[in-house]
Amino acid sequence: MSTSQARRRYSNSTGRMAEVRFQRAARAKGLHVTKSSHTEDRHEHIDYWLAMAGQNSRWGVDVKGNNLPDEIWCEFKNVQGKPGWMYGGSSIIAFDLPEEGGFSIVNTKELREYCELNVSDEIVDHKSKAYKARYTRKDREDVITILKLSDLKSLLSYRVWKYFLDY
Repeated sequence: MSTSQARRRYSNSTGRMAEVRFQRAARAKGLHVTKSSHTEDRHEHIDYWLAMAGQNSRWGVDVKGNNLPDEIWCEFKNVQGKPGWMYGGSSIIAFDLPEEGGFSIVNTKELREYCELNVSDEIVDHKSKAYKARYTRKDREDVITILKLSDLKSLLSYRVWKYFLDY
């Protein structure tokens, strides 16, 4: 198995674990959680629909696993060069951050606006230089940047949804 295949398999498994933890955390908050369709997940960047009991409105959430507090990747464009998940249909982004004891929740629009204002238009050539700069990986069309947890905490919408640990 190649390194990239092993990394993809690891990312997929940690992403699935983050999604299960997210479902439990959201339900513990009294929210109704519905898995999105394959199309919604793939094209609109919505992993789950959340709703309050007894209300007809719902909002989409994109769950991001495999994060580090000093390396939170945000996507302007995806690997095909299409709009990245910051431009998707989700209302909120849920970053799985065990260091916070749960999910760091931010409003998608506020995060996108923060990145548009605070991330340099300069394209850097290595991920070590990608903090608040745009980075494109070799042989891909993505445009991504790194933020830190402290950047997320500066957003007015920032909240932590603690893990549900009642097993």
